[in-house]
Amino acid sequence: MTVIKRNRVSTTSDLIAAIEKLCPLLESQKEFDAVQDLRDAAERLRTATEGTAAHKQAIRSIVDAFDGEHELMAYTLQRDTDQWTEVEELSQVSSRVLSLARRLIY
Repeated sequence: MTVIKRNRVSTTSDLIAAIEKLCPLLESQKEFDAVQDLRDAAERLRTATEGTAAHKQAIRSIVDAFDGEHELMAYTLQRDTDQWTEVEELSQVSSRVLSLARRLIY
């Protein structure tokens, strides 16, 4: 097994990419407010300098979308199925977004 160590810059760029992949899946679930909040956070991550208040707030808003107002945590749950479905993809991608965001919390 190979262990890949991540740095904060690559984690941030991976998080932005994961959010971009998650948003269309959430739109199909009619989670429009959550999508807007995630896209706003991704944009702040693109423009804010690492470690600044704006950068930290963007990360907190992503985690809060899962644990708080939007309750996106429900989408991270694995389903028991033999077929790969949009629900499974939503579960995988949402779990990745949450995991990457949690890595960046200070």
